[in-house]
Amino acid sequence: MIDNPSKIITIEDVMEMLAISSKKTIYTYIQQGKLHPINKDDWHIEGRYEFDLVDVVRLKEELKKPGLTTKEVAQQLDVSVTTVNKYIKQELLPAFQEEYRGINCYFVHEEELEAFKRTHEIGRKPSKRHFYHAEQNIALFQLFVKKDEEKEQFARIISVEDPIMAVTEQHEELTLEELIDRGFEAAYTIESKKMITKEGYATFTFKQTAYAKSHLYKLMDLFYQYLSPTNMRITPQEEKEQFLIEIKPILLTESSHELMELLESVLVSGKINKRSRGIYIDSDLEVVRVKVTSDLKEELQQKAKELGKRNIEELLLYAVQNYKMN
Repeated sequence: MIDNPSKIITIEDVMEMLAISSKKTIYTYIQQGKLHPINKDDWHIEGRYEFDLVDVVRLKEELKKPGLTTKEVAQQLDVSVTTVNKYIKQELLPAFQEEYRGINCYFVHEEELEAFKRTHEIGRKPSKRHFYHAEQNIALFQLFVKKDEEKEQFARIISVEDPIMAVTEQHEELTLEELIDRGFEAAYTIESKKMITKEGYATFTFKQTAYAKSHLYKLMDLFYQYLSPTNMRITPQEEKEQFLIEIKPILLTESSHELMELLESVLVSGKINKRSRGIYIDSDLEVVRVKVTSDLKEELQQKAKELGKRNIEELLLYAVQNYKMN
């Protein structure tokens, strides 16, 4: 880098300073009067344009970006530039227009983008952090037991946010550290499972309860052991004091009548069938084929990504369900 303010520099030096890869851009700046070669009228004598470093430094300051470009915003949000422009037009994302390198562009202040990230789930995949602590391998409502000479004692995890909290049969709330210090341990280890690729989810609702031995929580134990958090989604519905549990289709190799009744009592959508090897829980999705243009398909794929849906089918199902509710 040239740092002598009185030095005369070449077009190649200017390109390096301005991080420009094409001489054509330099010629454009000259034509627009933004850059002034010191030998503009008789450049043929040297056989090249020459520039005063001070003039180039001035232009470099003028060319500094006043904010994040829509491309940079799109990269941070993991969406397309088209989607960012939609947010701007819908006034969801504050932006301003300013000339940059000869073109009128939209820019976003970094603090505005950070505020947008905090208040929108755009571009993010649904998180399991609120019900599964991956580092500790502990999940919401997971059963903990303490075995002693008199009787087995039970506790349930009631929060996986730091600090992880549990409630005992005696309704005493303890941190995970306190729970382990008292001799409790996880009743089972949550083992990692492969993603189940069959479409759809069966949905259950569980009423919130502080009773550690609740039969509903026993279903959670089964779900965690058969599916792992990989194939589950849990959504708190605080206004109803309940949780919405969504699970991928699975065969439970359990066959008790009590389990069938319990599953059916909290089923919201899906199918529960008794099979020879156990109980099969399935979604109630049916295949509906729709033909769309390639442009619309691309738009739907992008929208699915924005809303955290795995594919277009999930997006369309979500849209139809919302339409029915409204």
